[in-house]
Amino acid sequence: MMSDSLVGQKVGGYEVLRELKRGGMATIYLARQSSIGREVVLKTLSPLLLGDPTFMERFTREAATTARLQHPHIIPIYDYGQVGERPYVVMAYISGGSLEDLLTGGPLPLDVTVRILGQVAQALDFAHGFGVIHRDVKPANILLDAQQNAILTDFGIAKVIAETQELTGEALVGTPSFLAPELVNLRNPVTPAVDVYALGVTAYRMLAGVLPFPGRSAAELLWAHVHEPAPLISPLRPDLPVGVDAVLQKALAKTPAARYVTAAEMAADLAEVAAGRPPALAEQASIRPAGQTGPLLPAHDLQQAVQRVIDYVVKISRPDGGVGSGVYLPGDRILTCLHVVDGAAGLYVRFRSGEQIEADVVAADPLLDLAMLKLRASPTASPAAQAEGLLFEFEPLEPGDTLAAIGHPLGLDWSVTGGHYNALRYPGEQPLPRFGIALNAPLIQVDVSINPGNSGGPIINTAGELVGLADSIINPAVANNIGFAIHGPTAWRFWQDHRSDEEALTAYTCGHHHRAGEAYCPLTGKPAKPVEPVPMPSGGSIPYSCGHLHPPGLTYCPLLGKPARPAEESTQETRPGLPTESEPPGNCTNCGRAYPAHLPACPACGKPRRK
Repeated sequence: MMSDSLVGQKVGGYEVLRELKRGGMATIYLARQSSIGREVVLKTLSPLLLGDPTFMERFTREAATTARLQHPHIIPIYDYGQVGERPYVVMAYISGGSLEDLLTGGPLPLDVTVRILGQVAQALDFAHGFGVIHRDVKPANILLDAQQNAILTDFGIAKVIAETQELTGEALVGTPSFLAPELVNLRNPVTPAVDVYALGVTAYRMLAGVLPFPGRSAAELLWAHVHEPAPLISPLRPDLPVGVDAVLQKALAKTPAARYVTAAEMAADLAEVAAGRPPALAEQASIRPAGQTGPLLPAHDLQQAVQRVIDYVVKISRPDGGVGSGVYLPGDRILTCLHVVDGAAGLYVRFRSGEQIEADVVAADPLLDLAMLKLRASPTASPAAQAEGLLFEFEPLEPGDTLAAIGHPLGLDWSVTGGHYNALRYPGEQPLPRFGIALNAPLIQVDVSINPGNSGGPIINTAGELVGLADSIINPAVANNIGFAIHGPTAWRFWQDHRSDEEALTAYTCGHHHRAGEAYCPLTGKPAKPVEPVPMPSGGSIPYSCGHLHPPGLTYCPLLGKPARPAEESTQETRPGLPTESEPPGNCTNCGRAYPAHLPACPACGKPRRK
């Protein structure tokens, strides 16, 4: 088989000396320009890209465009042409290797990262000003000269490859580890924000020594970039200033609008952190009401904040087996989402101590999806009984601020998921993406996992202040981990308006709670009757097909006098094809946790079971 190597050949006015690197899309050679005797790099593109008859036209256009990008930190392009059927481009030879080579020695010091990142950011913003987007920013495409100055290479080539593969119906263009979430959907427009995201991944790699989602397959990486919050770097590099996490999380925001507008803004914030000053985290008025500013809170305080407030989080159960979360407040009040409790013939609130107390609904607002409960007795064993309650006053959030959601996914014990603030959405704006739901009240958009059972649980910032109440009715957990929460100030106003309400509302057959004596549902206008209250079940009770919780072993509902079976048995009989409880548990392909085989979705993160 004849080799396709160009070593020893003369290509145009260049003598090819040796091969430097070979990849799937291109081969790179060291060559000598005969006319002046200087060493250059000659890069030939793969013949696999030649199926499109307009390829050379696009290649020539992009090569000419990028050749005009004269910048100290962009690789100079000297020439371009064609050898046989293969196009080539001639660039400056940078002798210091690449940033990828440098990173084989491990993480870089913060000051070195700041210097290199700042130079690459200058190059990117300069190119973006000419309408040129790189699309494949990564350490292998950042060269270093003898003084370790950064030189960004491969401008324009990614675009040519992208256009060719879009025409031939082939795979995504770009390196999966650095791919911005919006690039997973080929219909999304390509904007400078994709380069900002890739630069954020590069900065993470420079400081941590590893990628944000290491050890994943290509498919798993695409899922992670779209659905999973980027992990904090502080556990890997506790020596770094606390503000580094804030900068990286903003650069790695899932939505382009929540990221830095320019690469230089990101580099400037990292430089501020390195100098011991708080990052500026430039405002983005398009995703936040004008005038809202505030200091960024250290990300490393989040764990301490969770420990301070987790005793205020309660689990709410109802006779039909449904569960949700809530927040314990002064006056033996519980703040939660209305859809968690509405229409329930009994409500049982459990604290982390294990103590369980019955509660009544005393206030409900269907438009806000908020409800206030009053406990029938004060807790005795819970540390929250002597506390003042969660703080409602908080500084306005900045996109990328670190958050945590505390709740009970599908009835499991208390769980905490980390994420970040993305935006604040108001009534009158466009319906929520994907869900198509118009707003009745302000909602915050977060990349925190909000699943069934989380509803009504608090979302807090690093100071332990209530940012919002998780609202899974807006965020079906099977869709993704991007969620919506009732805005903290909205919950605060509801608390202020109803903190003194005493009259218990009654559960009706319409599925809502109303004042006693109603003959018609005020919401639907249809006839409705009160539902017989179901007292709190004894310990160890399970849901039955009658819709109530009873001790195991019963064949009749003691309230209705009708035959009843454990709800799980009934569900398995009426849903053939699902795995049975006797089958071994499987691991979630999202969070990795094991859960029973008969459940159709992971109770921890909500991802559907892979069929």
